[in-house]
Amino acid sequence: MKQNTKIEVSRIKTGEPSKLGLVVEVTAPEIKASLDTRQPQAIVFVVDRSGSMGDGRLDLVKNSIGELVGQLAPTDFLSIVSFDTEIEVHLPIQPVGISDAQKIRRDLATLEPRGATNIELGYAAGLNEASRAPEGMNRTVILLSDGHANDGVQDPTQLGQLAAYATEHLVKTSTIGIGSAFDEKILVSIADSGQGNHFAAVELPEAIAGLQDEIDGLLQCSLTDLTCRIELVTPDRKVWFNALGYIKSQKGHLGGLTVKLSDMASGEVRGFAFLMDLAAVASPETLEIRTTVTATNLQLGKTVEEASQVPLEVVGAAGFTQPARDEDVVAEILAYRLTDIKQQAAEAAMRGDFDLAKDLIRRAQGDTKHMIDSMKNLSPRLKTRLMSEHEELGDLLREEEASMSKRVVESSFRSHRSKMDPRKK
Repeated sequence: MKQNTKIEVSRIKTGEPSKLGLVVEVTAPEIKASLDTRQPQAIVFVVDRSGSMGDGRLDLVKNSIGELVGQLAPTDFLSIVSFDTEIEVHLPIQPVGISDAQKIRRDLATLEPRGATNIELGYAAGLNEASRAPEGMNRTVILLSDGHANDGVQDPTQLGQLAAYATEHLVKTSTIGIGSAFDEKILVSIADSGQGNHFAAVELPEAIAGLQDEIDGLLQCSLTDLTCRIELVTPDRKVWFNALGYIKSQKGHLGGLTVKLSDMASGEVRGFAFLMDLAAVASPETLEIRTTVTATNLQLGKTVEEASQVPLEVVGAAGFTQPARDEDVVAEILAYRLTDIKQQAAEAAMRGDFDLAKDLIRRAQGDTKHMIDSMKNLSPRLKTRLMSEHEELGDLLREEEASMSKRVVESSFRSHRSKMDPRKK
């Protein structure tokens, strides 16, 4: 693991409060583990089999899961559950090595659409299967649904609370919405509270990309238990730090902040952005900002740690000149702030105000285009990210009204996690 900290400006003026951006860039080690040597995973597929999953939806999901089974190692654990207003456990949680892949596929083939949609019932059954995996194993529930809950608990907040409780038992949840009628509020609430991912497979073939991306992320995980501690070395200064991207949890302490972050895949490079509010400093001096990143390296099976410090010069008004801003920090902060703009656009689309939704997206697209054109020193990673965001915003402007909120919600979800679009990998 490598980490590097960048600060928006290198010096500030005495006597004035300052708000500065910082980016902690982390590079995950590349793992070359084979199926037999990487850390085992426990995966539970929870499949909506309600009546609306006809017209090829259920067939595609069944075939995709059947193909993905072949990518798992004998030491991975697998379970498959389906639901409508009843549940059926097609495969109780067990090692893949004692399962018959052909039998799993034959059992999946018997699934036919029927009944109403009780997401709570199916999800609870999936969590129960995940809880039976061996202690210490990474456990993930992948919920696939195409509709609105019309039986059992239907409140997104309550279902999100169920997902949050599961994380306390080391079970995370990802969701994939199928078609243009799924309830994005429920699926996003479950994925967000469950510390997982959300994907909108509005067009049926997209479900394959969403499922494959989720499995790739699990099987190629390089760093887990990732935390970042950021602090001002001089403890008597009044300073506050705020994380901009997705975090699992945070804890403030004297002069700093510690956040728990999401896992990283093999070879992945990601920037974690923070805003620092610093009270006015009365006299010239040099401050130090220290960042410490710790994680579990799954290849080595041990905790690793990297620390770095960046100076911040406080200069008297007489000798102060405005320094150039670090373009990478500015770009990273903009990319994370797109999350909020997209969320506002999604909420407008849900209300049926598509003109406002498109106006918000169009303005965000203009901001990214201006930054791409005006900044000449962007790193390749940040330039690629901004160009990808700009292209995706253009795609959202061309989206049909019936699916716009679902697309924009998913895009906002991914931006918050600095996650690229699986459709374009």
